[in-house]
Amino acid sequence: IREGNEVKGVVIESKAGREAILARTVIDCTGDADVAFRAGVECRKGDAEGGMQPPTLMFSMRGVATQRLRDAIAEHPDIYDMDIMPAESFRNEKFITVGLRNQIAKAREAGIDLPVARTILITGMSEDEIWVNMSRVNGVDPTDPGSYTRGEIEARKQVYRIRKYLRQFVPGFENAWMDRVAPFMGIRESTVGKSVLTAEDILACRHFDDAIAVASYPVDLHHPKGGDCTLEYCGDCYDIPYRVLVPEKVENLLVAGRCASFTHEAMASTRVMSTCMALGEAAGRAARIALRDGVKPSQADVAKLRSELKRTGAYLR
Repeated sequence: IREGNEVKGVVIESKAGREAILARTVIDCTGDADVAFRAGVECRKGDAEGGMQPPTLMFSMRGVATQRLRDAIAEHPDIYDMDIMPAESFRNEKFITVGLRNQIAKAREAGIDLPVARTILITGMSEDEIWVNMSRVNGVDPTDPGSYTRGEIEARKQVYRIRKYLRQFVPGFENAWMDRVAPFMGIRESTVGKSVLTAEDILACRHFDDAIAVASYPVDLHHPKGGDCTLEYCGDCYDIPYRVLVPEKVENLLVAGRCASFTHEAMASTRVMSTCMALGEAAGRAARIALRDGVKPSQADVAKLRSELKRTGAYLR
């Protein structure tokens, strides 16, 4: 609901029917910029060609001989090729992120259709538990229900092919079984606001006077086409400025989470959960400060906001 250049609220559908919820400030944390887009905020999707990072359906395997897996990687780096860290470090690392490109090539030669170019495994809470980050559905538009549904169907097909690959070609998985599958795909990219923060800002570990969050996740870009990804790290952390939450030309609205204002490449770093949580907290506190001061969120006192965030435990530089 918009009057002039101001958002006044939203219309929802629920079991109670259609209702209007009015608010002095609206915060869009939909992940897809649903409110911002419908309010006329300038938005975009994907890279220059419109391609968005593909979603992944996570699942866990139990009964994994994790020490056997670690030893095989550490003792035979020539066979189990590493992408991220020295092979020896896999003996005791809590998190496992590996390449195993050779094994994927062998599986494909054996007729197993795999959607990715590398194997990504993450240790779970139990010793024999491994979470698998390997499904990849290109071309999914999270804002299109038909596209999203097709993605969910395809992701579940991929999960069973990946399980077969792990049991047959990755040491330690021979007797493992599929324990749990996530209830829905993890969306990496959707609609975002007009670009404010760039990958150059991130890789330069840039500071901003209006910083309201600090992040350090690498620029983890899963390619919109093909099954590969690239990982670039600045070596430290970077600031996220308040202005990424503030849309241009539309008042009474803040946009937080992965649908704030980032470039396609920058969003490959800012999209992770911890960063989105920090942005959501900053947006909520900014809205309250602006209301108390009788100003629009775009005019919120960022010094006050930073002070309150620090006082309540946020890390800012």
